[in-house]
Amino acid sequence: MAHEAQRTIPDFPGVSESFNLVELPTRDVKLPLSPLQVTDKTINLKRTTSWTPSSIYAEALRRQAGVVRATVRDILRRVRALAKLSQNGSINLTPVTAGSSFLAQVTVGGQSFEMVVDTGSSDPWLVAPDFVCGYGAQSDCGFGPPYEQSATYIGPLQDQNFNISYADGERLTGTMGFEIFTIGGITVDRQEFAIAEYAEWTGDGISSGLVGFAYSSLTSAYPGSDPDNDPGQMAFKYNTLFDNLVQTEGVPPVYSMAIADEGGVMAFGGLPDVPYSPGFASVPILPYGVNDSNGQYVYTYYTVPIDGYAYAASPNTQFNTYNLSDPPTNPRKINIVGDTEANGPYPAIVDSGSTLVMVADYVASGVADLFDPPGTFDEDNGLYVVECTATAPVFGVSIANKIFYANPADLVIAVEEGLCISGVQSNSGGLTILGDVWMKSVLCVFDIGAEMMRFAAREFYGLTLQTKRANT
Repeated sequence: MAHEAQRTIPDFPGVSESFNLVELPTRDVKLPLSPLQVTDKTINLKRTTSWTPSSIYAEALRRQAGVVRATVRDILRRVRALAKLSQNGSINLTPVTAGSSFLAQVTVGGQSFEMVVDTGSSDPWLVAPDFVCGYGAQSDCGFGPPYEQSATYIGPLQDQNFNISYADGERLTGTMGFEIFTIGGITVDRQEFAIAEYAEWTGDGISSGLVGFAYSSLTSAYPGSDPDNDPGQMAFKYNTLFDNLVQTEGVPPVYSMAIADEGGVMAFGGLPDVPYSPGFASVPILPYGVNDSNGQYVYTYYTVPIDGYAYAASPNTQFNTYNLSDPPTNPRKINIVGDTEANGPYPAIVDSGSTLVMVADYVASGVADLFDPPGTFDEDNGLYVVECTATAPVFGVSIANKIFYANPADLVIAVEEGLCISGVQSNSGGLTILGDVWMKSVLCVFDIGAEMMRFAAREFYGLTLQTKRANT
């Protein structure tokens, strides 16, 4: 089988590894904007508490700034302990520093699995029944039911092995093969995928693997059968699951997400049937890659230009998104605020795998000051803390001169009994991230073919005022 060499695998990164973000080249030829029609090709998403690849890299980049003092696994243990407290009926908790995994049901070889949906990596993979957990017993890796080879399985491929590692040292190796995949009611008869036979993984106890929706340039199959020989080798490019949905099943090259507290929905080739405000804001996707210290590209974020932020104590405040003069030309409006002193646009990552909105410190501080009573900064944890009964301010993000507001109810986040934080936190000079706090109020459309993202406001919790604001 012929493959196109894409990239060289570096030595495996660890917690002490340095990472940076670089803009990646876009396609030479872009497709026209995909028509946005409601489709029945959808999957329901289930939310779980765990680290996602996107939140791992965001935390690694933030730790380099010296703000986050706990290690990834220390924080995850704390979050899991709190989740157990929640299950015992004490308090509903939200994973904060860790990300929110979204799981989708995928059928592989006639077997049904819950798989993590990841927009920043590319490989579909499942864990093997006899896998070795690098942390000890198999249960220490936290997987759901393993994949059993079926009559439709083709493999293992003799000329390939699977090898992927993440920013906190998590690592998976295994074999490659082909199988029948069904997702969202669409079946791909011949999908290349990986079976993880060795894992250093901190799972959620439910998901059996992961399916990536990033570009195929990030797939992690390498020549030969021995993963120890992979450093320095060039990775093979193969069709991702989304590639095959488009190329062999005729699905338009677009997908969309509408997430909520309990999960949400993902649609292939169009929009889910959810209420949203007419009129989309459209901006180009600027793909950014995370590079490790060897200069190798290991992860993808979908980044979009934003104009700035709208925040105020009063819900009746009007904002100016055009010609941001000082003072504003219209005295009845206040200007949106940017990530820097210069006018926008500013790059921001749209990431369902991150819980919080991460912005420049003076923006996070300004939002915290507007809580009633005002929030305070916790030096030990590098977080803005608020009263759990506090009244949240108005907070929105301006994209293409439209403001999309977060639900104020989502801006107060409980991390343990009696302790709450602001949903808008400092990025410590690192990545600007629009996470779940904001995404829950927005319908997000990833038009991969046209390399555009489109956004529409949603009626979340019945807050129709927010939906109307998005068009003002």
